[in-house]
Amino acid sequence: MSSTSVPGTPTRMAAKKSSVPKRKRIRLWIVLTTIGLVLVATGSIITYVLLTTQVTPLQLPKLPANLTVAQLGLASWQEYQQPLPANPLGNPSLPATPQATAGSAALEDAAGQALMAQGNLTRGLAYLQASVLAVPDNLRYSNDYRLALRDHKLYQNEQTFFATLSQKTPTPNTTIEYALSYVDMMRACPLPPDGLVCQAQNSYASINILNGVLQQNPYNIIARYARGLNHLYWPVLMRHLPFAQQDLQYAVALASFQRSISTVFLPDAYIALGDVFAKNGDIKEARNVWLNGLEVTPTQDQALLHQRLAIPQDQLNAQENQQLRGLGVYVDTDLTIFWRKG
Repeated sequence: MSSTSVPGTPTRMAAKKSSVPKRKRIRLWIVLTTIGLVLVATGSIITYVLLTTQVTPLQLPKLPANLTVAQLGLASWQEYQQPLPANPLGNPSLPATPQATAGSAALEDAAGQALMAQGNLTRGLAYLQASVLAVPDNLRYSNDYRLALRDHKLYQNEQTFFATLSQKTPTPNTTIEYALSYVDMMRACPLPPDGLVCQAQNSYASINILNGVLQQNPYNIIARYARGLNHLYWPVLMRHLPFAQQDLQYAVALASFQRSISTVFLPDAYIALGDVFAKNGDIKEARNVWLNGLEVTPTQDQALLHQRLAIPQDQLNAQENQQLRGLGVYVDTDLTIFWRKG
């Protein structure tokens, strides 16, 4: 049989095409074109996001490959992580009166904190002081005592005690605590703008003390971070940010060694270094630092980094110079971030 169509009679294929109304074909074309444009736009957005959040490695100081925990200033970190004695006030080994005895220092530290929790400030502080005098170089005991004095606004007592301690037992640890007493003393200054000179004087005193520590111990992570923060809170016009950047770059680099002790400090180091750039108006570099921090910080410790990254970029510089890192903002000098378990 011949498959040739009769002239004037449409083939089956042509009949099938003509069965779809022209209006529907146009509508289908519009829908497909719209979907294609959406996919292209979505791809462009994804590409833009990937490009704008690309993480560039940080330029950090080179450190000795065999850096030790002693050089970091954390030689006794394992002792610092041990729990204090439970039920210290019921412990028969607790001296009836505070005694500066190394063997009972942990018990007296625990007793001092327990007494203060009960509202017995005088007796509690006496036991805390005894634990520091028993082992002056122990950062845990001195930190507990210093924070207790600070939190009860006994700033002058704090400074006098640690000035004397650092003179009698001149170690990096006692000297760092003395430097931090000046940072705590800033809380006694009037609120800005009246208190700016007072805060500046205390900050300078702290920096000068830490200068001496770092001349002899350049890899002490606590001194690096403390001096970096001192510089960070100054107004931009005072030109302290380059010094803050240098110290906080060291702090970030040193944190790669310190993280074997605890990861709690990691986000603090990256946040502070990023704040240097944000405070100076370099928002892209600040965010890059924080994104670098996310890559090395465990998920459970990332909250503060995410908070920084969530700040609208057009508001970040103003926030840095005011409520985040302004000279009138109090600095938290709690040292447990360097050894506390996550």
